[in-house]
Amino acid sequence: MNEASRSPSGRWRILAPAVLAWALVASAILVPGCGRWLAVAAFGIGVVAIGRVRARGRAVVLRCAGIACAMLVVLGARIDALEQVREDPQFARTATSGRATTLDIELRGFPKTSIDERGRRSSWAPAVARSASGDMPVVLWFAADSLRSDSPRSGAEEPGDRSGDANLWGPGTLALASGTLVSLDAGSSARYGVRVTSFDAVATDGADSASATIRAVTTHAAARLRAGLREAAAAVPGAELVPGFAVGDTSLVPERLDQQMRESSLTHLVAVSGANCALVVAAIFTVSGWLGVPRRARIALAGSALAGFVAVVGPDPSVQRAGVMAAVVLLSSFGGKRAIALPGLGLAVLALLVNDPWQALQPGFALSVAATAGILLWVPDVMLLLGRVFPSPQWVRLPVAVAIAAQFACGPLLLLVQSGFPAAGLVANVLAAPAAPWGTGLGLLALLAAPLLPEVSHACVWLASMPASWVVATAEVTAALPGARWAWPGGWGGAALLAGVEITVLVAWWLLERRFGEHAVRDPGAPSPGAPVTSGRTPWGWNVPRPRRTAVWSAALLCGALGAFLGPTLIAPTTARLTTPHTWSVVACDVGQGDALLLRDPGTPDTVMLVDTGDDPERLDSCLERFGVRRIAILVLTHDDRDHVGALSAIDDRVDRALIAPSNREDGDVRPVLASLQTAGVSTQVGGSGMIDALGGLHWEVLAPEPGATPADTNSASLVLRVEAGATSVLLLADTGEDEQLALQRTGADLDVDVVKVAHHGSSDHDSGIFTAASAEVALISVGADNGYGHPTASVIEGLRRTSTTVLRTDELGSIAVSGDPGALDVWAERGASSEEQSER
Repeated sequence: MNEASRSPSGRWRILAPAVLAWALVASAILVPGCGRWLAVAAFGIGVVAIGRVRARGRAVVLRCAGIACAMLVVLGARIDALEQVREDPQFARTATSGRATTLDIELRGFPKTSIDERGRRSSWAPAVARSASGDMPVVLWFAADSLRSDSPRSGAEEPGDRSGDANLWGPGTLALASGTLVSLDAGSSARYGVRVTSFDAVATDGADSASATIRAVTTHAAARLRAGLREAAAAVPGAELVPGFAVGDTSLVPERLDQQMRESSLTHLVAVSGANCALVVAAIFTVSGWLGVPRRARIALAGSALAGFVAVVGPDPSVQRAGVMAAVVLLSSFGGKRAIALPGLGLAVLALLVNDPWQALQPGFALSVAATAGILLWVPDVMLLLGRVFPSPQWVRLPVAVAIAAQFACGPLLLLVQSGFPAAGLVANVLAAPAAPWGTGLGLLALLAAPLLPEVSHACVWLASMPASWVVATAEVTAALPGARWAWPGGWGGAALLAGVEITVLVAWWLLERRFGEHAVRDPGAPSPGAPVTSGRTPWGWNVPRPRRTAVWSAALLCGALGAFLGPTLIAPTTARLTTPHTWSVVACDVGQGDALLLRDPGTPDTVMLVDTGDDPERLDSCLERFGVRRIAILVLTHDDRDHVGALSAIDDRVDRALIAPSNREDGDVRPVLASLQTAGVSTQVGGSGMIDALGGLHWEVLAPEPGATPADTNSASLVLRVEAGATSVLLLADTGEDEQLALQRTGADLDVDVVKVAHHGSSDHDSGIFTAASAEVALISVGADNGYGHPTASVIEGLRRTSTTVLRTDELGSIAVSGDPGALDVWAERGASSEEQSER
């Protein structure tokens, strides 16, 4: 190992205690009152550790323990102080009572958009509420009509007055917010959520403090810049990602594109990250260097630019993390200066936790730290390896090496968020890496030019739309690739398995690179003993001989890692496909707490009906792949609830036509489902009783609701169908309740079927007579494991048993396929039930 790559002594002396403190803080904040005891215990242990160090002299472990204890004393005291505010009794009483209240609010970030459970966009913002104990952290949830754009005041708007335009609200905005309080989990950064019914921004005046006035003016200017960029991007086709590149504003990103970027692991490009901050700082350093500005002045200019960037983006925790991590990466020259790289990361972790200890449990915090650690540890070696394989300039290899290192480090943590291995994610990030900085840089130029030079701003946005279009195309292509996400177990088990594979690969790599103290050997091609000596990092050509034991161990480790990786990604899925029946008529896909059913005539296997989509695109895609469904001839969306239509964007490009439920009085005529289908070019038809159709061996009749009716809500608007899938008849009850089921029986429709899909995941809102009328051989209940609703209820299970119907549940069996002839149906299940469950059925 050469000296240039050797890590300096003591590089873990700050990072290791910081990681230990992080883990203990994450546990302490889950138990209110634990912070003070953590500080007391750490103080006592620290005193003992310092005493032992003084007695023994240079003891590395004891020194690290002393540093960790010092960190924990500070963090424990900080947690205890903040908990005194979070446990304010007046807030607790208000939240428990459920009564509406009015709060004195200060926003701590710009409002952000999100999509609710029915696909409708809504807004939220981080804030603090004034209390007798201090600033209570809350999150505001804005209803569609609570963002007031009219001001109760008259006259011209002053610089500090943001009450007249919701688009100009941001950090420092003072307001009176009315709504109801909702208690959040102990591990949440915000103690309460506020369902806002009205929000009146308060203008600042001369009576306010100077700091408040400065914040108000700064927020006003930053909000105007953001609004100007958003308006400019909305006017340019293909520029919907530009505000996201520049300032993390994703309000223009359509739901379909957002889903594609999630599937291709590109969402970090439109969320302000360390890359944005690094680009700002690097640009200022480069330009000021060209102008001959002294180094100290360049540092001051870069710091000022970074502060201005944070002001425009908003001082959210994610932005604070991005700025701090970017500073660590830049100061260490992407890990090239090992003496300050990892200690700097340890100090960054400590500073961020002192600012907000509740970040310790946030996935974004863990991903940010992991990505930064990966960059610091592996970028130099990855760049060297890329240079060996693909000789190229450093500026070409650097973004690719950063993407590889960050993805490698974050892989196990991402499995805690969603299962599956994003095979296309690395490819997508490598392809998008060169375009993102151009989009970010041009977007920031457009942001700054908008107030004074609108034409220049428009031109910059137009130029930025080119790299934005490249990223959009990358997301579309990689998300649609076969096998874009490989099977891999989620949760802690899947994360531990992937971490084990990665650690094994790293150990094998270190062995091959002679990192365990082997002496350098002479190149066998050297003609004399005085020839140059090499360390084993020879590129192509002569390979330096290594001890046989090293080669054997490295090969064994790599083979073990390959086997562990291929098991979940290749062997298990292949085995599953080989054992899946190919003559199915009905399939209940396991999509969690939602519905998604496939129907077809086995004689015409390419003509498939999909009834509802569930709310988990990955699970739906997995089910379609397992049962060989590539095209959907007819899509039936029984109603608009999220657990029935939430995964629509994942399959709408594979749908020929759709049958949808009518509008209802609760939601009105604004239907995101209809808009999504129209955007995808899918022809739609509103269903109603009496409608009969057929396609490729499928025959169906709509039994409810009445045509032209406007039901009260989504459940009562549910389409009820009787489908003939070849020889198998199926009754699909959607989410109908007892009233709708009684009305259905009064119509005299033929309800006698072979298979019944139980309504509303087996809720108690059922009429038992519907099961008697169906007299089905098999009942399918699509329900999520450990759901909080108690589905399916005992009364539904008992009602089905009284009719001698076999009950099959997706929470117990996974995806379920029904095939065979009526009276002798064959059932296949993804996973077997326990013997106790079998006996109960």
